[in-house]
Amino acid sequence: MTINIAINSRQVGDELTPTINGRELHRELGVGKDYTNWAKAQIKRGGFIENSDFVVLAQKGVNLAGGRPSAEYHFTVEAGKHIGMLSGTTKGREVREYFLECERRVKSAAVPAVRDARTAALIDALVRQDVLEQEQVRQATELARLQENVAVIEARTQPENKHFTVLGYSNLIGRPVDARTAANFGRKCAALSREKGLVIGDVRDPRFGTVHSYHESVLQEVLAPTTTN
Repeated sequence: MTINIAINSRQVGDELTPTINGRELHRELGVGKDYTNWAKAQIKRGGFIENSDFVVLAQKGVNLAGGRPSAEYHFTVEAGKHIGMLSGTTKGREVREYFLECERRVKSAAVPAVRDARTAALIDALVRQDVLEQEQVRQATELARLQENVAVIEARTQPENKHFTVLGYSNLIGRPVDARTAANFGRKCAALSREKGLVIGDVRDPRFGTVHSYHESVLQEVLAPTTTN
């Protein structure tokens, strides 16, 4: 793993915080998209807050393409790790591991004691952020996994037999229902499926455990009365 991203101490909000140049992160991730639009997309995707997770600096000089000088984005190390994780690529994982390794070296005293105030502040900030960052990453990963599972379940259809869960079908037709209403519909769907001799499927749902899926024709019949009111 060869990553070349400098970590520098920069004022972010009220604190001196370890930061990275967004251009270097963009380069190391091998992103094809132009830098400015990519940086803005990462900020939106990660829900980052200016002067907390990143700072924007106006680039000095003249913009050769015309217009205002381009902006420079400097992300906190924590935000940089989050961007690496969200990239979902091998390079992104390497970048995140690089930042973690920098922190591990600091924590294990792999660097000599320093007298420079700015370097000392950088080290101190890295150590203080580590515990918080690890918990935030864990929560973000778990939330993303849960949301992904829920999205798959609630939008899932089995093309070979057109089975849906009640919640999935109601969302698919643009008429979402709450869990209690879905349970009531589920009981009606189960009874109608047995009456028609149709298969009742089972789907794993991280919120409720195992839930049933029903043939589209059954769901149409049970949910149809609610669409005509």
